Amino acid sequence: MSMFCFQCQEAAKGTGCNIAGVCGKKEDTANLQDLLVFSLKGLSVVADEAKKQGKLDNSIGLFI
Repeated sequence: MSMFCFQCQEAAKGTGCNIAGVCGKKEDTANLQDLLVFSLKGLSVVADEAKKQGKLDNSIGLFI
């Protein structure tokens, strides 16, 4: 089984890690972290558009 997490910069040649990450992270943890990062990227796009429309609540930036 091979895993690859988008936040890791330790994997040799960008090929991903076998069984567990070089950092010791398990595959399910890497997947959850990737989901969190992608979700926050999406939320930031929505927040950016809200800012352009003058509808951004300042607490959103702190949350992100």
